[in-house]
Amino acid sequence: GDDGFQRDGQTLLPAPSLATYNGLIFISMDPRAEPLEDFLGDFRFYLDFYTKQSRDGLHVRGPQRWWIKANWKIGAENFAGDMYHTPQTHASIVEIGLFREPKAQKRKDGATYWANNGGGTTYKLPPGTFEERMRYVGYPDEMIDRIKHVWTPQQQQLVGEDGFMISAASCFPNLSFVHNWPKVLDQAGNGQQDETVLPFISIRLWQPISANETEVCSWFAVDSAAPPEYKKNSYKAYLMCFGSTGMFDQDD
Repeated sequence: GDDGFQRDGQTLLPAPSLATYNGLIFISMDPRAEPLEDFLGDFRFYLDFYTKQSRDGLHVRGPQRWWIKANWKIGAENFAGDMYHTPQTHASIVEIGLFREPKAQKRKDGATYWANNGGGTTYKLPPGTFEERMRYVGYPDEMIDRIKHVWTPQQQQLVGEDGFMISAASCFPNLSFVHNWPKVLDQAGNGQQDETVLPFISIRLWQPISANETEVCSWFAVDSAAPPEYKKNSYKAYLMCFGSTGMFDQDD
């Protein structure tokens, strides 16, 4: 009952600093923290690739939560720039043909970047136009049309002219993103199995528990305006690759 329990002063305190970017909520316990857009700086250019694929925002599912016996910095650093581990650490995934590129070498051919408080990796795409390269990683034309309305000319140039597609990234200190496009088998109406490329986006936090333990929180993210069938298949691709039972995370 109420006797013996003082309710006054038991409510949660408001965060001293709170701001949003593309639907992501950022909180700082420092009342003198710099504005969020200043903190993100040039990393906003890359963050848009994960969080801004149409004017309708993101549809998010999750999180999945699990603990790993590792320091939280290892995961954050891996997402920010460890391009060379893919063909070796994920050799079993290469062998079963899950990668769009047969030997996953295109990740080593990509570029790494660091921009203010965020950085990440890219894949090198085969020759083609912006539209052709977006189709290569599995995006349907209707989604490509919406993307062209919200990505800046410079962002479209990164894909269409420079030939790079964003992959994994981390925002200091412990927020990470991944964009992947595995090949999966579909059962076609004629009884045959067809290969389909299905892109997905995941957002995750590396939450420190101790020096040697980390809680991983992983969300699936997809354009809210995407076709229902695309959302369903993209989510299946995410579950197959990442998360507590995903093949990539099991390797890592």
